[in-house]
Amino acid sequence: MQTVLSHFPMTQRISFTVVVFLVLVFSASAQDTVARNRKLEQRAAEIEKMLPTTPHCVGNSTTNRDAWNAIAKSSAFRNVVRDAENVIAAPIPELPESLYMDFYQTGNRTRYQKVHGQKYSRIATLVLGECLENKGRFIAPLEETVRSICADPSWLLPAHDRNGDVYKGTSTYADLVSTNTSVELGLAVSWLGEKLSPEIRKLIRDNVERRMFAPYEACVKEGKTQGMWWVTGTNNWNSVCHAGTVGAALTLIDSPRRRAWYIAAAEHFMGDFFRGFTPDGYCSEGMGYWNYGYGNFVDLAEMAFQTTNGGVDFFAMPLVKNCALFGARMEVAPGQFAAFADCSITSKPNSVLVAFLSRRLGLGLTEYEKATSGPGSLKSVGVYCFPNSAAKVPAAATAAPILGELRTEFVDAGILICRPKPGTADRLAFVCKGGHNAEHHNHNDVGSFTVMLGGKMPILDPGGEVYTQRTFSNKRYDSKLLNSFGHPVPVVNGQLQKTGRKAEGKVLQKEFSDDNDVFLLDIAPAYQLKELKKLTREFNFSRSASGSLTITDSVELAPAGTFETALATYEVWEKVKLRQPRPSTNGGIMASTGSDDKNGRIELIIGDVKVIIRATSEGKAIPLEFSAVEIDEDSTTKKKPTRFGFKIAQPITEAVIQTSILSMIVTP
Repeated sequence: MQTVLSHFPMTQRISFTVVVFLVLVFSASAQDTVARNRKLEQRAAEIEKMLPTTPHCVGNSTTNRDAWNAIAKSSAFRNVVRDAENVIAAPIPELPESLYMDFYQTGNRTRYQKVHGQKYSRIATLVLGECLENKGRFIAPLEETVRSICADPSWLLPAHDRNGDVYKGTSTYADLVSTNTSVELGLAVSWLGEKLSPEIRKLIRDNVERRMFAPYEACVKEGKTQGMWWVTGTNNWNSVCHAGTVGAALTLIDSPRRRAWYIAAAEHFMGDFFRGFTPDGYCSEGMGYWNYGYGNFVDLAEMAFQTTNGGVDFFAMPLVKNCALFGARMEVAPGQFAAFADCSITSKPNSVLVAFLSRRLGLGLTEYEKATSGPGSLKSVGVYCFPNSAAKVPAAATAAPILGELRTEFVDAGILICRPKPGTADRLAFVCKGGHNAEHHNHNDVGSFTVMLGGKMPILDPGGEVYTQRTFSNKRYDSKLLNSFGHPVPVVNGQLQKTGRKAEGKVLQKEFSDDNDVFLLDIAPAYQLKELKKLTREFNFSRSASGSLTITDSVELAPAGTFETALATYEVWEKVKLRQPRPSTNGGIMASTGSDDKNGRIELIIGDVKVIIRATSEGKAIPLEFSAVEIDEDSTTKKKPTRFGFKIAQPITEAVIQTSILSMIVTP
């Protein structure tokens, strides 16, 4: 090639080299596609032998009255028929073009998605109502709803429809919502059968074929990936969309070989999904998205298992068990979980999901195994409310002591959870993270932490924001909830943390004992500043007496610069001036009045929990400047958190700020 290129001018050589490079890339990609197609066809031939001759997924036909009557006896389903009656009493919500385009004009996602949810949820409500009652009165309203849905130009959410291309008809691809709509319609056909008119069954098949099957097969077989990035994605989209895609295929496609191909494809691409977890099972998307993404993987796995009579077992894949334990292992205090990434501080593991996993995988999560399922999507009813593979496994004989453990560490993710000793006065618990700033649903939050005490989260990572057009755009980190300003992490020389894989927290040291845990992070890489020579954050968690947590930030700058550390809270707070604190009658520290600011000490009383916090600059005893700022962003908690800043009052080359959080109730 060098000989050929030497005959061209430099600019042409560069262009020619680029062209050759692209040809080689596309050629390699095409070869990969051919090899993958061959592999999928071979696997489909194996799976075809395991499938029934007619379409089937999970759940039962409405003709199986014993199965549905058993469901009807559950108290969780007692209001389903009434809900279906309410649906048919109301008109089908309209989704005009103006409402769809509102997202592109204003960035607001909520207005369209609210009406969309009201309209498309009619499918599950009416199907369940008919399956339980079996009188035929919900069929006509359901068919009317199906006609209306099939008349909608797009089944996608506007936020997922790039430039409105699907709505305009210039492109066709599927998203989280359209794949879910497809499986819901497929299960409606599967369960109701000939109760639905031939016209409606054909309308459903034609629409799902055009809107989902065709673009999916074009993506996998021909490499046409426009809008279908999730096929090989590593976040929740992969499992959610594949669950909808495979569920629809199993219920709507007559050909057993073609149905088998969809199972084979999902089986192959689940390897990409699990690459989004660390080897120890940590889900960087946070608890809410673990429920959603991993929950849909479970739906997919159970659908494949039941349909192949156990011949295809996704639950045997590597990492399944580690990832299944994420929900229970992330419990910091009873019923409390950290809100890392785009999560709400109220996020908890889906108890029905964990109950299923505990039985299916033998996890011993006995408290969760008591959970029972109720109405929801047709897919979830089909998986959880009828006999499934987990129900065949005996209940755990002994409980796994996860919450009773003093600590849980996700080593690969840099996550540490510290809990108090059982049966002591210490009620303080906390969780901190190293990680990096290219995680799924990432926040720039290296070094962030949350403190839990007495059922409260007095100091915390504030969690996610209400999604808008900005949230998943190049302006994502304009949000003070998503960038590092709204997190309990430092600001260095006026600069926030950077985004990217290199912006990480490295674990330098850890020392664990029954009485004390020390966790030292190098968080300097998160800032990527030339002048930043050192920035470490040490968490020192004591289980002595009533418990305490000390965070020590050590910084070195050259040349001199400014340094600030921060905390965040949703609680009502009060600043208290200090004099030398006096012991309380119970051996703790009580709030006091007066002032003694020469060492930069500030005491805060947070909410009903009455936590004492002190920030002190060490070394030359440089004073700290205190600030309190309400973060004016729409959080998922519908509150605005307060950010406390503790800033060294003058430029420094070396400094240490020590922040102590003491675990006790303080009398006002």
